Amino acid sequence: MGELHPQNQFVEHKVKLLLKIFLVLFSVIGTMSIIRIIDNDYLQAGIDFLFLIIVLYGYYKLKTDSSYYKKITRFVFFTAFFASLFLVINHPETPIRFIWLSTVVYMVFYLFDEREASLWLLGIGIIVFACFFLHVDGFHISFVDFLIWIMNLLVVLMIAHWYADIEKLVTQKLLEIQKMLSEEVEKKTRELERKKSELEKKTQELEVLNETLEEKIRIKTEKNRQQEKMLFQQARHAQMGEMISMIAHQWRQPLNAIAAVNATVKLKNDLGVCEQTFVNEKTRLISEHVQHLSSTIDDFRNFFKLDKNKEVRSTTQIIRDTLRLAESALESKLIHVSEEIVQECTILTYPNEVVHVLLNLIKNAEDAIVIRKIDRPFIVVRTTQEGEYAVIEVEDNAGGIELDIMEKIFDPYFTTKENSDGTGLGLYMSKTIIEDHCNGKIEIKNGSSGAVFRLIFPLHHTTHR
Repeated sequence: MGELHPQNQFVEHKVKLLLKIFLVLFSVIGTMSIIRIIDNDYLQAGIDFLFLIIVLYGYYKLKTDSSYYKKITRFVFFTAFFASLFLVINHPETPIRFIWLSTVVYMVFYLFDEREASLWLLGIGIIVFACFFLHVDGFHISFVDFLIWIMNLLVVLMIAHWYADIEKLVTQKLLEIQKMLSEEVEKKTRELERKKSELEKKTQELEVLNETLEEKIRIKTEKNRQQEKMLFQQARHAQMGEMISMIAHQWRQPLNAIAAVNATVKLKNDLGVCEQTFVNEKTRLISEHVQHLSSTIDDFRNFFKLDKNKEVRSTTQIIRDTLRLAESALESKLIHVSEEIVQECTILTYPNEVVHVLLNLIKNAEDAIVIRKIDRPFIVVRTTQEGEYAVIEVEDNAGGIELDIMEKIFDPYFTTKENSDGTGLGLYMSKTIIEDHCNGKIEIKNGSSGAVFRLIFPLHHTTHR
């Protein structure tokens, strides 16, 4: 993406190498120029100084724009070659005159590409051989010395060529590795893109599924809410029937008493022995019975009121409100009902809803006693405190509940009253009212002689200011 091709990297390295060579040449040639001036060799010093300017120009140009690499290299080393050749020709007495010429040859090999270096070396070779065989000044050396010099150049160039072949082979291997890695990266990239595409597809499917699931949950929740509302209505209707039966039991005794008083008054009136004091007394009795009937109506009317807000109420008061509604029906069936106040507690709740639940538990106990024909039946409603909780218990002596059905006792439509009018909703609704509405808990266990239902509520602590 942003990486250099290996060939471009080699060019970059060659540029850096040439810049270093320029700095070295500047140092060496500058030093030699000073030495030649001291030796009064002004001609060679002038040539050195001219070459020094060329080196400085090449360094500046290459430093500012590397695209001039080939042009600068050709110009500088063309100049260097002829400067070295001039040194050889004009200083035949200098033993090291061939060293600079050899140095130029080596640099040509390293700093040019293979084809151009070959052309340069061929040109240099032709010029050197021409100078030797034409007996140009400075090349007056024996054939053996010349041959040794040429052989030395060839050996060094061959070693350099072999090294270049190794470098080329390594470069080729590096290129192959780079290609392989590039292909592997592309393969992995394609694989990642494929997986990303699959993940995006799965994410979209999941979003659609979530939306569908949310809609299904909403529909199911609404359906459950409607079903629970219907169950409440069914339970309320069933309980209204039971309450009508309780009203009948509550009213039977006072109505019978009123009828008896009325018959007595009528009889005495027919016989003509009805005294005013007698009439006043019987009128007072009838008034008491009517007041009792009126208070009974108030009790049942309060029972059917819907609680809108929670109220602070003692558990004793809740128990007594319940028993006042239920005791007449129980006594008509010879079932003894009693309250047991172990410890009075105060709770924050919906009182009428708790009364509903207690009446349902008492009704279940009554049905179990009647079905099983219990001798000397009784129902006890007690209240106590356990730690930070208030407890109301309803206990009977109907023999208890079988363990295999105890876990299902609060399920909707579950009933043990076969061939009866039981709906199987009473205990389910009782659990819903206590746990969901009243922030309490309902439990069941078997006591010593029958079932024990426990209603558990957090205590309400009254703060005094």
